[in-house]
Amino acid sequence: MLLLSILRCYQFISEHGNPLNLVTKDQGTPSSTSLDLASYRCVHNYSIELLSVDPLAIYINNFIRNDEIDHVLHLVQDSFTPSLVTPNNSSSELSLNQTVRLSQTAFPPGDDPVAQCLMDRTRSLLGNVQHAHIETPQVVKYEAGADRFRAHTDWFDPPTRETVFNEDSAQPTVRRSNRLGSIFAYLVDDCTRGETFFPELPRVSLAADGDKFALPADDGGGGAANKGLLVRPRRGNAVFWNNLLADGSGDLRTVHAGLPVGDGTKVGLNIWSRYYFDLPMVGGEGE
Repeated sequence: MLLLSILRCYQFISEHGNPLNLVTKDQGTPSSTSLDLASYRCVHNYSIELLSVDPLAIYINNFIRNDEIDHVLHLVQDSFTPSLVTPNNSSSELSLNQTVRLSQTAFPPGDDPVAQCLMDRTRSLLGNVQHAHIETPQVVKYEAGADRFRAHTDWFDPPTRETVFNEDSAQPTVRRSNRLGSIFAYLVDDCTRGETFFPELPRVSLAADGDKFALPADDGGGGAANKGLLVRPRRGNAVFWNNLLADGSGDLRTVHAGLPVGDGTKVGLNIWSRYYFDLPMVGGEGE
């Protein structure tokens, strides 16, 4: 049921222009942005490729435009701090653990028009799947050397609990939620290696685009037969996956890692959607 709902995005939203725009390399963080916010329009113009059915994983071509990338990089260029993790994938307080995650993180303002557009674009991709809340995009930078994010999942165990005070009730309501959808988009690909590795997802075939994926012939031969998806950093493109099973529990097969960069710099962008347990996962009113 979840697959059928998400496959609505096969209609892929294209309001203007050719979706197969050229993707060019970025040579560093722009000192200024050419994007004019006064005339900026939030146009969704992407195409998709299915990577896995169960669990669902999708490759997204042209998820972020070049001018949107430059704008986001300009917003965050002076605000990077060491990346944090949640201990043992729990929903408890974030902490610094550079043995697990060594990178730099920054957040664009949540009310920025481009950040808002990227969250809207995520909602458009999710379609009929619950998207009551999209987290503010997170920019992450990996430099050559030891920077990496070791194998982890994006969902929390136990799920997040938040207390909601309702004017219509004297008693607060406790809502449980977890990360349902993950998007990792590539903003800067001026690097070697630095793939996003999914050891439990199907590896691509020899017919796949070697510019976007590491093929069986050059992935080092690791992992079980027919397993091990390696997604290369490609500016503007992204990968989406569903983190949860139909009952709302975390799917261990979505474990993934950000592999070390060989040379250069990789900058990516995380977007997560929340699933609230008191609302339908598929269908329903959404908000």
